[in-house]
Amino acid sequence: MTTTQALYVLEVAACRSMSRAAQRLYVSQSAISQQIQKLEQELDCALFTRTVTGLELTAAGENFCHQARPVIDAWQKLCQDLNADNVTAKKQLRIGLGSRVYSNSLFRDIVRFFDDRPEIEVSFHTEAGMDFLQSLRQQQVDLVLDRLPTEDYLDRQPEYYNLPLVRERQCMLMARRDPRAELGEISIADLEGATVISGLENSAEDRQLRELCRRHNISLSRVYRSDGIDTNMSMVRSGVGVVLGPASFARYYNVAAVPLVPETEASLRFICLKSLLQRKEIRELRDHLVRICREHKLLNGGDREA
Repeated sequence: MTTTQALYVLEVAACRSMSRAAQRLYVSQSAISQQIQKLEQELDCALFTRTVTGLELTAAGENFCHQARPVIDAWQKLCQDLNADNVTAKKQLRIGLGSRVYSNSLFRDIVRFFDDRPEIEVSFHTEAGMDFLQSLRQQQVDLVLDRLPTEDYLDRQPEYYNLPLVRERQCMLMARRDPRAELGEISIADLEGATVISGLENSAEDRQLRELCRRHNISLSRVYRSDGIDTNMSMVRSGVGVVLGPASFARYYNVAAVPLVPETEASLRFICLKSLLQRKEIRELRDHLVRICREHKLLNGGDREA
């Protein structure tokens, strides 16, 4: 058994798909499949079973993941500690960026922060629909600037540091020529029978949409799914369907935004594991973003830590 095999199993379990896991790990699907097959042969048991909704862990798979998670966490921490001991190496910082960073014009301010810190080598992860919290847990990213699936999503997960930076009212985004674009407000119930554009199946965005429809007993006519925000908004502009999102998306992508009632909010948040706040560059980036949001009058509730 290798740490790579264990990591592959954990990632497939999180994604419920080998192809999706391969994309997130930047390896081929065949490499993941072959390694998991070798591991199953070594353990003499099946770790996954295929269902209509994707790959599911068997009982043996559940037990394996429970035992393997602390091993992989310890291995990744060891690698990080060894890298930190190399004083000649640059500091590495991996940041997951949600679309609200761009629609609120914060990306250039983030780049300026790193322009002044050449000792930090930064990489940005911007894959639409990516489960950034899972990536944080698996230490694939160090911090995330994105919204949460729901505002109270982390209430019972004390290991996360969670700071709201920009609060935005949710709207229904549509083509400017759509007759509803002239309305002052629009009800969530008006999604009944609508065509909605969302993230890939089982992404955080897709789960949020399905929960919203379940809670309000709404049946959609059709859902188009894509992992690219530019593709989604292009479909909105062409009148294919509507998207749920903030007014900043409407300005950024040149579409119409009608506020939803009952009123709901989603926040662009600074999220990381509390254990990583000891890193100076993470604290400084947080303070930089809070200052920028105040200067641009974007900060609303940003002084409150969740």
